[in-house]
Amino acid sequence: MTDTIKYATGPVTWGVDFADTPTNPSYTQVLDEIAQSGIGALELGPVGYLPEKPAILRRELSQRGLTAVGSFVFEDLHDPRQRQAIEATTRRACAAIRAARGTVLVIIDRPSEPRIATAGQTRRAARLEPAAWAAMLDTTRAVAAIAEEHGLRPAFHPHAGGYVEFADEIERLLADTDLGLCLDTGHMAYAGMVAHDGLRTYGRRITHLHLKDIRADVLAHVEAERLGFWDALAAGIFCPLGAGVVDLPACLGILEEIGYAGYATIEQDRVPGSGAPLADLQESLRVVRAAQAAVSAR
Repeated sequence: MTDTIKYATGPVTWGVDFADTPTNPSYTQVLDEIAQSGIGALELGPVGYLPEKPAILRRELSQRGLTAVGSFVFEDLHDPRQRQAIEATTRRACAAIRAARGTVLVIIDRPSEPRIATAGQTRRAARLEPAAWAAMLDTTRAVAAIAEEHGLRPAFHPHAGGYVEFADEIERLLADTDLGLCLDTGHMAYAGMVAHDGLRTYGRRITHLHLKDIRADVLAHVEAERLGFWDALAAGIFCPLGAGVVDLPACLGILEEIGYAGYATIEQDRVPGSGAPLADLQESLRVVRAAQAAVSAR
């Protein structure tokens, strides 16, 4: 039943993709607004954004009544020269998740220049050659092993502008590894997939979930102008749930069919300092709860 799904959000909804971006809002503001939204749970965001000292991190969450779900690594998995640095970052992220009593590490190949330009454009996007693909998987497996060493569940997130974005790349990943997936409804739609169909197709491998939506008019503009991922982000392609192309009731219906039970992290990618993150999150919560109630009543 869809009522087994619990909802979370994260600093990404405030535009915090990288801990050192100068225009990031303060972590105290973000935590205060997450608490104000009433959602009650969060992914921690990029390691180094929230305090890493266990006692301080736990205090910041507990005094606001917030539960930690997990966090992510958003790194150049496709670049074997970065493996040592990626592993070090992963160990920091996993230590923070454990300190906060979270359970999930989301693994993402960070958008790179060649693929940023062709995000969402499957026919134009270059795929990794076999040796480069194998090297990326070696790094990914190392990251997943570190997560497991910390008692966490690794989940790979196909991401617009990364080297695992489109349906053929997801299928290649699933064929070559035993990794679970963190599917993201907005990023699937960006990549040209129907989000609820993706949930049905890959349901057996879903271990975590991100709920996002994208605007049809901005998507059309992005496709017409061939905008890269970061330019699309600045153009406001992501929007509150229910305001875009993702059929949220259909997604929740599929999740009920496949018996998904766990957290769904509501996110809205944006440029730091833009828009109204708290208001958008509250609207997404309103929409998802209404859709959940409707699906449960069928």
